[in-house]
Amino acid sequence: MKTSIPLCFRFASVIAAAFLALSASAQTPLKHADKSFIEKAAKAGMKEIDISRVAVERTSDPRVRAFAEMLVADHSSANDALAAIAASKGVHLPAKDVDGAEKWTKKSGKDFDEDYVEKMVSAHKEAVELFEKEANNGEDAETKAFARATLPKLQHHLEVAIDLKKTVK
Repeated sequence: MKTSIPLCFRFASVIAAAFLALSASAQTPLKHADKSFIEKAAKAGMKEIDISRVAVERTSDPRVRAFAEMLVADHSSANDALAAIAASKGVHLPAKDVDGAEKWTKKSGKDFDEDYVEKMVSAHKEAVELFEKEANNGEDAETKAFARATLPKLQHHLEVAIDLKKTVK
């Protein structure tokens, strides 16, 4: 009986060690650049969604409304996927910026449309740059794949925004 107790303890310690090893491999720590990408991408996506929701309600231009609706749908989907990645990596996403869209509710008419489209051009230039950097230089395979998969939509959004900017004057 004396030999069975140490054997049980050895077995339990082997099981515990295996569990710890699996837990550690399931959530490998991210490099700072990959974590920063997740945080910046999430924050930018949330801001674009919030501003675009205002645009859907405030614009009188059907082209701007269609663009804003596309952004809400595409960025909501991308942010959901990014949130799942962040959760699996133990990254806490930044809080929603409640004041970010408030200034947009005070604008209207042609000025709103011009300012909104200009903001979307600059925001998407920054987003494309951020996603290209992660797609080319990211170290985490999952965040890198997300950046590569999302980049074409962001490039399309930028193209549409640039085209709108030419016509919404």
